[in-house]
Amino acid sequence: MKILSRLLFIAFMAMLTACSDDDAAPYMDLSDKEMAVSADGGTITMTVTSNVKYVVNHQTEWLNITEATNNHNVTTFTIDVNANEEFDPRTGRIKFIGEGVTPKALDITQRGLVPTGVSVKSITLESGASETEFTVLGEGSWTATSSNPDFVLTPDSGEGETKVKVTFPQNNTLSDINTTITVNIDGKSYTLTITQLALDMTLITEWAIDKNKDEYSSTWGALKFDKSTAGFIDAFANPTTGVGSIRFYNSDKSGRLDDGKGMRTQTGSHGDLMIRGCVTTDYWLIECGNKSLSQIPADTPMRFEFTGHIYSSCAAHWMAEYLDGNEWLPLMTPKTVTLTATEGLSGAAGNWTETVTYNYEYPKDGIYVLFEGTFSLKHSCEKVQIRLRPATEIAQCGKYIDQISQSTCTRFTAQHPHDGDKAVKEYNQTVKLEFAQ
Repeated sequence: MKILSRLLFIAFMAMLTACSDDDAAPYMDLSDKEMAVSADGGTITMTVTSNVKYVVNHQTEWLNITEATNNHNVTTFTIDVNANEEFDPRTGRIKFIGEGVTPKALDITQRGLVPTGVSVKSITLESGASETEFTVLGEGSWTATSSNPDFVLTPDSGEGETKVKVTFPQNNTLSDINTTITVNIDGKSYTLTITQLALDMTLITEWAIDKNKDEYSSTWGALKFDKSTAGFIDAFANPTTGVGSIRFYNSDKSGRLDDGKGMRTQTGSHGDLMIRGCVTTDYWLIECGNKSLSQIPADTPMRFEFTGHIYSSCAAHWMAEYLDGNEWLPLMTPKTVTLTATEGLSGAAGNWTETVTYNYEYPKDGIYVLFEGTFSLKHSCEKVQIRLRPATEIAQCGKYIDQISQSTCTRFTAQHPHDGDKAVKEYNQTVKLEFAQ
């Protein structure tokens, strides 16, 4: 506790002795009860008017009070306030305690340092973000500029503390976009960096078939359809990630023989989707989109992965394609082969020869095979479309598919291929499209 010197008290005593002759009622008044000081500190003054003896004390280390002048009952005090080197404001109290009067107090509030500059040094945003904000700090006039004209500042100048909004387009590229914002406050520059991340280099769309099989098995189940009815058969449309659907296109087969058992869908024990009665004009269609992108940009490398399996009476040669604009293009490099058959699935004899263009061939041991690879679209699109179709009328067993048969069956996305000679089946029922590294 700091207390004014004993000499000051003696002066007060003398003053009070002189005043006591006036037989006035005791009193003590302060010129100020509250005072505000800037963070820089400095010297302030106040007066005490009193006809009684009093003491002055305080417990505030950053204040120092001394008597400046004394004129009868009025005493002027000088208060030195140290600079506040913290950002938080602070308050100190000086007490005046007199005999026979109510104690008085002066509260001094000192502002904290006013931060000057920008509220953050860096901001990192996802690729799909289109706006952010920061705050200009300080009390002076300021201007702000952006190194990238696509990043628009609102406002770009002002006075004192101001919130600034930054707007910009989504980043539909595979590279981060870095933008520097420079703020000039009273001739001094401050910067912050905005990093807009590249497109998420992970999944565009994925279906976890096995995990969601209860969702679609009841609707896919064992649907029967007439051979003359053409159209899409929906498998399910709720991917685990992204947006899209898996469907099977059933073509018009009214001109074909059939085994009398009709065409139908089936769900395999591991959740794989099956079609019985598949021919060359049928195909699987996968549509894949991304929730954070309204358009998947052109020239974006993408990787696809799904698994298929066929029965021996279904075509061994298939085409996997993607839609680019209005044109279907092969997902993998196409090949050609000439196939012949002397017997049909119906048992009829004949001579069939066909030159087949394909890009995927099933091995003849009945295993599941993994379709995977990369491609890039020349045109941007809302959804990527991939289709998988038989490329020939000659079956894996070497017979010509002259009739629709339940044995012409294709299974879609059930498991990975057998593990080499061990013939171990590793189940991983997924269909996915992802951005390629």
